[in-house]
Amino acid sequence: MDVMKLMSMPPNNLERRRLLAKLRNKGIFLKTANNCPRRIRRGQIPETSVLPCDNCLGFFSSKLLYRHRKKCSSKSGRAQSSGQTALLLCHRRVDDRLKKEVFPRMRADKISLEAKADELICSFGARYLRLHRDKHFTTVTSRKMRELSKIMIEIKKMKPEIKSFFQALQPKYFDLFIQATQKVARYDSATNAYEVPSFAMNIVNSFKQCCDIAINFVLKGGESVSSAEDVSQLRTMIHLFTANWKYEVSSQAANSLHLNKWNKITIVPLASDLKVLKQYLIDSAKRATEKLNTNNLDAIAYNLLVETIYCRVLLLNRRRPGELQRMLLQTYLTCGNEKGHYEKFESIITVSERLLLKKLKRVVIKAKRGRGVPVLFSDDVQKDIQLMVEIRPTIVPQENEFLFAKANIKTEISGYKVIKKHARLSGAKNPDSITATRLRKHLATLMQIFNMTDGDIEQLATFMGHTSGIHRGSYRLPDDIYQTAKLSKLLLLMEKGESKKYKGKSLDEIDFDMEENLIDENDDSEMESEGEVGNDDFREGFVKDQVVKDGNSSKGASEKKTVTNRKKRILIPWTETQRTLAKKFSKNHIDSSKPPKRYECEELIEKHPKTFEDKTWVKIKVFIQNEYMKNKRC
Repeated sequence: MDVMKLMSMPPNNLERRRLLAKLRNKGIFLKTANNCPRRIRRGQIPETSVLPCDNCLGFFSSKLLYRHRKKCSSKSGRAQSSGQTALLLCHRRVDDRLKKEVFPRMRADKISLEAKADELICSFGARYLRLHRDKHFTTVTSRKMRELSKIMIEIKKMKPEIKSFFQALQPKYFDLFIQATQKVARYDSATNAYEVPSFAMNIVNSFKQCCDIAINFVLKGGESVSSAEDVSQLRTMIHLFTANWKYEVSSQAANSLHLNKWNKITIVPLASDLKVLKQYLIDSAKRATEKLNTNNLDAIAYNLLVETIYCRVLLLNRRRPGELQRMLLQTYLTCGNEKGHYEKFESIITVSERLLLKKLKRVVIKAKRGRGVPVLFSDDVQKDIQLMVEIRPTIVPQENEFLFAKANIKTEISGYKVIKKHARLSGAKNPDSITATRLRKHLATLMQIFNMTDGDIEQLATFMGHTSGIHRGSYRLPDDIYQTAKLSKLLLLMEKGESKKYKGKSLDEIDFDMEENLIDENDDSEMESEGEVGNDDFREGFVKDQVVKDGNSSKGASEKKTVTNRKKRILIPWTETQRTLAKKFSKNHIDSSKPPKRYECEELIEKHPKTFEDKTWVKIKVFIQNEYMKNKRC
């Protein structure tokens, strides 16, 4: 049809010349794809640095291909990668998703050239994509294919007669895989250590999967004597990788990895830096909100609001950046606390925990290895998200389905870049220490100063997205209530930098004044109307001196004003009889510096009801705490 159209036009016609050039380019392209030698014009450009245009199939210098591609097809982006893919896939069938999503992301070098040209490596990538269907796994697939390609390049250097990865999977070539892995992982025979030990330990899993795929190739090819021999050799290869790899490579690589960890300094963010960062994020969010209220099309203000909300949620929950940045808008809108469900458990949680249940929103998102992990949203963050959702339709493309979506962008934000950017802008002393990984280590380190039970540790591990099978009984609070009411206290303490005050206490014993941040006037009036637990008893259990003295007189004056507006406590002095009985009953607690439990205090009241008729269990507990604290000071 192209020739007929060409011949129908008069000679020296411009369109005829274009068609002739297109036909010529296609012929040269097909000839080159069949590995036939071709003449390069002027002979100045080496054969290896020439790539075709994916639109007109003409060959150009790889460095200047992007210029021609803009004129030819008006496309921008990875011109070299597209040309490399077009040249290699001319006569081959490759998985469509692999060709459309993974190949364009791969750098156009000899490593990706080897990966795209090898059928077994491409099949490995296609299988990995089918197993992991999330969009962000395209990058992981590219990395794993390039790892196999590096091994194949080293094997070809040692044995040039090996042309494909399928040919290399023979028991007689097992030592070649060991030598190639050592070379890629930069093994030093003098020190007997690997520079990249994780690569040497993990690459064997990819080798086994390639053997499994190769067995499928042979079995699908038909039954014959040679195919049976090939299957037997591939199964022998799997056995060698399983049995011998740990002795040849993995054991020494693991030693190198452990040695590196021993000498590595653990850096955790400072509490003062986290305070500075949080205040900076709150101030930045306020500025962005004010600008958006006047002009809801301000893209810079909208992006700032999205980034500050993301950082505040990450700072509270200690989530992995990738998990949080891929959170969907629909997930946030459809999930929420069920108030009626929580009311069933109000009798077994404290008043402060009840307030946390009211003020915090819990949303479960998909995490690493397909697990579901919860994310808590504070009251102020929820208000900012509500404004963000209202403005979103006018400034964010409709096809962007992520909650943290920036203006005029169709993909999610890059979480680790955002937290790094705002850590530097906040004015923290050591901004490099504020990363998502170190925030998680900070939580794991500081939780050791608390007296946490096995159930508390299990719930914290589940909250952080780790598998935990210990003590998963059915007689306990539901996960959503436990994580929102109890673990949120721990997270808020980390965020405020006040964890030292509660050293040695369990989660049930940690109780702090929630009125500064969480209780508004309506909630305060509702609490006073409740007859189950009085405000006086509740406030007496608070830790004293919660107001941080920062030298700001105006702030101090406002805080004093809020304190004076509260209802005054009527202090009833302890009699000598009450003091003697309480000390005698809790002698073991005073000696071991541990506060008594609620049921122990209530036992004392039951034994001496007339003596302690004006005392509650909270007051008795605080009295015992004050007694052993006096002994410590002495």
